[in-house]
Amino acid sequence: MHVKLKKKYGQNFLIDKNIVNKIINLINQDKLNILEIGPGNGSLTKKIINKKPKNLDLIEIDKDLVDELNKTFCVYKFVNIINANILKYDLKKNYDLVVSNLPYNISSQVLVKLALMNIIPKQMILMFQKEFAIKLTDKKLNAINSIINCFYKIDIKFHVSKNCFKPIPKVNSSILKFEKLNKSLIRKNEIEDFIKFKRYLFSHKRKSLKTLLKKLKIKSEFNSDIRAESLKLNELIKIFRETNS
Repeated sequence: MHVKLKKKYGQNFLIDKNIVNKIINLINQDKLNILEIGPGNGSLTKKIINKKPKNLDLIEIDKDLVDELNKTFCVYKFVNIINANILKYDLKKNYDLVVSNLPYNISSQVLVKLALMNIIPKQMILMFQKEFAIKLTDKKLNAINSIINCFYKIDIKFHVSKNCFKPIPKVNSSILKFEKLNKSLIRKNEIEDFIKFKRYLFSHKRKSLKTLLKKLKIKSEFNSDIRAESLKLNELIKIFRETNS
């Protein structure tokens, strides 16, 4: 597939076959409903097809790449190629699995969108910038992992050298696997308010909870001199619910 890469889309194609195989080996079932975001040159897509998916949706923003993907995968009736911006596309299907090498510049936005779907995917295998992956799996709470961990168990599976891509990016990457929790830690009707609450706390992360919550009557027993990042997630949710009761 010979298509001129477009810098505005943050395109870096994975060219290392061993890494492609390692990602595919994380898919432990056949006949799944799968979404691949940004299939690019189709290197992962070809291997996903070997897993005999029940349905495979490919969402690609680059029209030139879509034309090439159509030529390559038109023979597969279960493959649906969509030319769209993932951030603007209305995801309505029930997916067993989402796979993607996400562009670094929109990775957090896409991740939050996936985690807040009406029916969230059962599993996700996603590649991120290594620093972002470490932030997601940090034991200390932060603005991003405090929401994603309400819905998923997250594991770093392996790291990927920047030399595995063309063109070569400036940073290394990591592959993360997300497993949907049996029960989400926050309810659907709480999500919007919880996002506002944690955004408020983590935008003033140098301040103590005592300072941030001084106007609120909190009954929970916790050390109010600590910062939000030192809380456990269940403690953060408990405080949030008391502020919204």
